[in-house]
Amino acid sequence: MSVPYQGGCGCGAIRYTATSEPLISYLCHCTECQRRTSSAFGLNMQVTDDNLVIEKGTPASRTRTAASGNDLALNFCGDCGTPLFSVPAARPDIRVIYAGALDDPSWVPVKLHIWADSALPWAIPEDGIERVGGQPNMADYIGKV
Repeated sequence: MSVPYQGGCGCGAIRYTATSEPLISYLCHCTECQRRTSSAFGLNMQVTDDNLVIEKGTPASRTRTAASGNDLALNFCGDCGTPLFSVPAARPDIRVIYAGALDDPSWVPVKLHIWADSALPWAIPEDGIERVGGQPNMADYIGKV
């Protein structure tokens, strides 16, 4: 698929457009993503803040301290609760889009597995894609995987 990509919440109160290709996309196996998705991992992609445009509505937000020790602002629909994206305090110019909220997430390529040490034993595929045990410095991987 080519840009732009659209997405939003389940009830339609929030709509957004991503106007660039992802800097990186990956499966995150951390326990927060497992809880957030009620699944084994989260499919995430990163874009710069100027490439995520909120077209409709205003996401609610809460901040928590991630396992990395850094604050993370989680943005979601305040009406239906759909998780949308996060903003890492360590990289405030980045938006981590939760690909499950895209209108069509089927095109998002998996370039990396992160927090592989937290992966459920049956959930990490033998796909030959690099695995990082915890939280890597994502800037080290952008454009290299």
